Amino acid sequence: MQFEEEYLEARKAGMKAVRKAQAEGWYPFLPALDELLGSEGEGLSQVSLGIREIPLEMVVGTKTRGRQNSFANNWMPILENQTEFSYKWVKVYEYQMDVGISDPIKCYEYMKRFYVLEGNKRVSVLKYLDVPSVEAEVIRILPKRTEDPDVRTYYEFVDFYRICPAYEIDFTRPGEYKEFVELLGLSMDEPWPSETVKMTEAAYYRFLRAYKTVNPNGIEGMTPADALLVYLSFYTLQSLIDQTRAVVEDRIRRLSEEFQSEINENNIALQKNPLASDAAEKNKGFFSSLFSAPPVYTESHPLRVSFLYTEGPENSEVADEEIGRIYLNHCFSGRVVTEALFNCEGDEKIASAITTAAENGSHMIVTTSPAMMPRTLRASIHFDKIRFLNKSLNLSHRTVRTYYARMYEVKFLMGVVAALNSSNHKVGYLAENPIYGDIANINAFATGAALVDPSCRIYLEWSTIEGKNWREEFRKQDINVISGPDYPLLEFDSTEQGVYRIEKDGTITNLATSLFIWGKYYELIFRTVLGGTYEDDQTAQKNQATNYWYGLSSGVIDVHVQGPVSYYTRKLVAILKKGLINGTVEPFAGEIHGQNGLIQDKGAPFLTDDAIIRMDWLNDNVVGHIPASEELSSAAKDVAAVSGVTNNLKKASKVTAE
Repeated sequence: MQFEEEYLEARKAGMKAVRKAQAEGWYPFLPALDELLGSEGEGLSQVSLGIREIPLEMVVGTKTRGRQNSFANNWMPILENQTEFSYKWVKVYEYQMDVGISDPIKCYEYMKRFYVLEGNKRVSVLKYLDVPSVEAEVIRILPKRTEDPDVRTYYEFVDFYRICPAYEIDFTRPGEYKEFVELLGLSMDEPWPSETVKMTEAAYYRFLRAYKTVNPNGIEGMTPADALLVYLSFYTLQSLIDQTRAVVEDRIRRLSEEFQSEINENNIALQKNPLASDAAEKNKGFFSSLFSAPPVYTESHPLRVSFLYTEGPENSEVADEEIGRIYLNHCFSGRVVTEALFNCEGDEKIASAITTAAENGSHMIVTTSPAMMPRTLRASIHFDKIRFLNKSLNLSHRTVRTYYARMYEVKFLMGVVAALNSSNHKVGYLAENPIYGDIANINAFATGAALVDPSCRIYLEWSTIEGKNWREEFRKQDINVISGPDYPLLEFDSTEQGVYRIEKDGTITNLATSLFIWGKYYELIFRTVLGGTYEDDQTAQKNQATNYWYGLSSGVIDVHVQGPVSYYTRKLVAILKKGLINGTVEPFAGEIHGQNGLIQDKGAPFLTDDAIIRMDWLNDNVVGHIPASEELSSAAKDVAAVSGVTNNLKKASKVTAE
């Protein structure tokens, strides 16, 4: 029989798959959808999708039991040769080779996988020939809506399919389809033009080929689409069309640590105690030190560090951080040499500054705004010998470490001062960006205020909301005690900083300010570099990203009570501060009420670090709201795009220039 040897080869592959599955304890034959769904399948809704081209790798089983045992779980035949089945299989193979299979199969789609009702042998032959797709008449079976992550992801896919009918782009976690659309700068509201769909599919296939070349066995726990989402955090979709395959493959290789970090559910290691670094140095064994000896930095060969700022030194926050940078030049007796690059606002300027820093021989580059993270990330892949730091929090990137202060501790103390100096149980709070960590600052402030005055209400306004006058809003509410910005901004009165009171004659009396000791913070980090323990961070497990999150106990932040504040208030602040440092005072322990109800009951332990950082709710004594992205200024949107606390804010950022 012509082509009989092809059947024998296909059967050989099928029997091998059966033996492997049996040895590993897996079902060796094709699954049947009717068996998977059981009696519950009869009540599920069905939708006809018509005739579609579907990827053969997503065709995983049969609709009914019928022929399921005629094939191994890889769709290769396993029945003996010289049977009616083998004869028909060979005829289908011959037809494919002579004419080409054109009749669509009939199948059911359930949870993004296909189960064949008619055309099993056609699927087997096409899979044997490694054909990527087949035309099919598809009927979709919709699962019951539940909170199961797989079901939620599937219904997000259903919404995505309406605008871009592409099964191949197979995300596995809730929110990823929306993030993908946002990365492309497109909308989920209406179907995309056919040209856009074709370009998206073409770009995906180019990525897929390069990804499989670099990772022929894939990455466990990650689909190629999941990997594409990581890739798009660094590069645009258009780059997959414009760049050569060799360039794309090289980029994928460089992103290997980012892929591994992405699949790690616990992918962020918070380093809260700098002593952990000292302990790592002490615990470092002789052979570990011998075979991973760090570079020796001396006065003649110093550690060179570049600091990039979005604004110039006239900005008060930049000026404060500059004091810390300059301190580094003297702290380590010439073993650390730093430089500052100002006004790096916008993608092109950030990229240019990073290139300049690299060309100047920098061993480390520090970018001082969350908005600089997208370009910092991409640079960290290309300048893989340079260490990168970014001032942000809760971002899970192995190639860029982040640093931020536990400011909620200081804000808790400032809330106490504010409430004790308010005569009408009202305090204004001016926030800047609704990002990771900053909502905790608001709630800690509100908790501190309520601790000494349960009737106190915190009126929340945002300096970054377009077209709103926060001063006027506070004036309407007869508020004269306000928590202003940590740093006086250029357009503000320089005294509108920290907690202050507006007197009857309009003058301002400052009551408490927060202190950032950036030099100390930088010293703690760079000491690990000089000591050789930076790469051996004992707080981070494999594939975890390191986020520095130092607080009062590390001496990197503090509160300064000033002005006509009673000594009783100062004494209370000192007692509470000591409790925060030694852990006996915790703002987020026990009973907590949010604006929409109970957060946790009395007797509950303190909230986890992750819950504090990701806080997206407001205390019940806060009057105000967390703004949506469209309410913010363009600069604030850039910051919220990287580390916004809600889906409405945290739009995935992308670097547009290639």
